[in-house]
Amino acid sequence: MLEALRQNLLASPLMVLFLTIGLGYMLSHLKVRGVGLGVATVLFVGLAIGAWGGGAFELPEIVSQFGLLLFVYTIGLEAGPAFFRILRRRGWGLAALAVGAVLAAAAMVATATRWLGLDPALAAGLFCGSLTNTPALAAVSEALRGTPGALSPAIGYSMAYPLGVILPILLVELTLRLGRVDVRREVQTAERQAGQSVEPPMVIDLRVTNEAVVGRPIGQLPLAHMPLRISRVMRDGEVTVATAETVLQLGDMVHVVGPRSALDQARELIGPEVENAPGLLSRRSDVDFRRMILSNPELVGRPLAAIGLDQYGATVTRLRRGDRDFVPTADTVLERGDRLRIVARIDQMDAIAKYVGDSFRGISEMDFLSLSVGAVLGLLLGMIRIPLPGGISLQLGLAGGPLLVALFLGWRGRTGPFIWSMPLAVNLTLRQLGLVLFFAAVGLRSGGHFAEAFAAQGPMLLAVGAIVTFVSAGILLWGSMWLLRQDFVSATGLLAGGQTQPALLTFAGERAQSEAPNAAYVAIMPTAMIAKILAAQLLLWVLAS
Repeated sequence: MLEALRQNLLASPLMVLFLTIGLGYMLSHLKVRGVGLGVATVLFVGLAIGAWGGGAFELPEIVSQFGLLLFVYTIGLEAGPAFFRILRRRGWGLAALAVGAVLAAAAMVATATRWLGLDPALAAGLFCGSLTNTPALAAVSEALRGTPGALSPAIGYSMAYPLGVILPILLVELTLRLGRVDVRREVQTAERQAGQSVEPPMVIDLRVTNEAVVGRPIGQLPLAHMPLRISRVMRDGEVTVATAETVLQLGDMVHVVGPRSALDQARELIGPEVENAPGLLSRRSDVDFRRMILSNPELVGRPLAAIGLDQYGATVTRLRRGDRDFVPTADTVLERGDRLRIVARIDQMDAIAKYVGDSFRGISEMDFLSLSVGAVLGLLLGMIRIPLPGGISLQLGLAGGPLLVALFLGWRGRTGPFIWSMPLAVNLTLRQLGLVLFFAAVGLRSGGHFAEAFAAQGPMLLAVGAIVTFVSAGILLWGSMWLLRQDFVSATGLLAGGQTQPALLTFAGERAQSEAPNAAYVAIMPTAMIAKILAAQLLLWVLAS
């Protein structure tokens, strides 16, 4: 029966591909004490099936290339805006930390290879797996393409990868316990530095008593560029929508939305809180609110203040992006698929819905022209050779070129008719698809030699990989805390970004009950990824020379 299945699989590469993805995805949900390998299990299933098939289940190279391109390009698009914003504030210190950790890992692998006589391809894969970086693995695989008799670096990668996920998590727990860290206080510090709060938006009603705000339009108040929105104003019993042009008068009652810290500032600026202000919310015959999906491409990539809702006398009080609700500012750049909570007059709601789009179909349709243009630009950049002394050259390759281009395009948002960003749901779907395609293809291609390599050098590779992971993770975590003076929560995000490890980021967020690690992750991840892509190629050249 197994032989019949094997013969059927040999005749159908597509069946092999989807069997690998399906089994790997099913196993990806297995966790031990909340820690799992995620979709990387597709790689291990691919190795097992490839070994069973004796190396005969190899898929066309374009499957792994296409998967990797989707993966790195979508990461860059999402990370671009935050990366460039944070880079201007504290980028050089983070870049030095990331490069230092990568170089230390490369030096340890090179030393172990010389002492223990490891195969250069296995050692390069071990480096990539210890730092859990798939694009670096792709760069090494690309460099070895056409090399006769070369082992697959995916073998070394797969041996080091599990400990590359587990050891940094254990390091975080060890630091937390031995350092007696006050997590709640560290979360507050991290959120303040990141300019964000995980507090859900709250609402209060205030009475205007401060003479300093009387006679001034809301758009000119200091609150205009804070995560705080005034949605309604009640004057002489009449409720109106608050816009940037609304002028406050003494005795007005206003309905304010924002996080707790911003609401405290609003009280100081406007006046005292009024409990259960009569009529301010209950009178919904003229003014109401509705959630609308931003699907109009003309508004995507523009700041909230520039999309023209003032023409309808409307205001946006909350924005939901992905799983996060927050209060936008006038400078918040909108993305396709954002869900806007809009306050307006009842008779304007239909016109506003038509203006912003409010269409699920509109956000589910992929802009393949922008995707294709961005991908081509990334591939062209990846082909450029970087000459180094000694006659060698490096390439950003299939992983680095698209990543750098996507970071820039994600930061730009749009260029004329080209909308570079994509809805978060579409982005995450394409990213997951790309990753499982890459892992399945690489695993199946490498499986034929995996058992032999593991029997010969497996324990040695595991030990070296564990040491490399622990040292590089220690540099990132302890270096960010002691050299860069980062709080513990931000340091865990930097560790996750430096390791380019989403599983670690998820663990850090759940441990802190905060999204503050996300900002630190985005700040260092692109630099770390590019450094690993280049270092992996350089390491392979050094070891093979």
